[in-house]
Amino acid sequence: MHSLEQLRLLRQAAVAAPDLRLPIYLKLNSGMNRLGITAAQLPAVRRELEALPTPGPLTLMTHFAEADGVGGERCIAWQLERFAAMTADWPAAASLPLSLANSAAILRYPQTAHDWVRPGIMLYGGSPFADQDAASLGLKPVMTLHSRILAVQEIGIGERVGYGGTFVAQRPTRVGIVACGYADGYPRHAPGGTPIVVDGRRTQTLGRVSMDMLACDLSELPGAGVNSPVVLWGDGLPADEVASAAGTISYELFCALARRVPVREA
Repeated sequence: MHSLEQLRLLRQAAVAAPDLRLPIYLKLNSGMNRLGITAAQLPAVRRELEALPTPGPLTLMTHFAEADGVGGERCIAWQLERFAAMTADWPAAASLPLSLANSAAILRYPQTAHDWVRPGIMLYGGSPFADQDAASLGLKPVMTLHSRILAVQEIGIGERVGYGGTFVAQRPTRVGIVACGYADGYPRHAPGGTPIVVDGRRTQTLGRVSMDMLACDLSELPGAGVNSPVVLWGDGLPADEVASAAGTISYELFCALARRVPVREA
């Protein structure tokens, strides 16, 4: 619950269903300014909670805005101070369970763990930090995006690849065409040179990503060809590395995967 309106709706539902007793996670806005009850709203919120005919167990929440950044420790301390100030004149708050820590806070600021933690990106084996990779944190990928080579082109010096011809061959080049593109959730803005694994060996993408296809360099992979297996990210190629090349975070890759991509659970 992060607003008075939600609590009023809950009270109405509780009146209509007297046996309704739902656990409530109350989100306080300690500085991220996205969702949450403000200090000014808290007295009215407490009155709404007290008016519930059959209140369920209550947990207090907040969300850290910069736990993943260089100023994380300072920002967390500031938000915790605001959180404490908001609940200082609420005696019952001292005994309520707390849920504060996201992935970054769990990993770097374990003192914020308290009763409930909320891991996100780390559940997928991705790092929440720009300056530290997942492997160094003991995280393992749980998602691998696979495809295969569907065609091979042999091009000469000066020939171009893909829309806009952004890749220009500086040598005779074997180009592998991979059956994956931005309609599958691969980032269109990933530049040429983004790492990719073909037949278990690393190479790089060439040119722009298309809707259903992307190109990669097979020049140093003479054994690779049509139907060779490809890893876009995951096992053997950290999603964080692909995301960094594309100027984003691995969480965006995980969330953007299209519904049309077949999913196989291990």
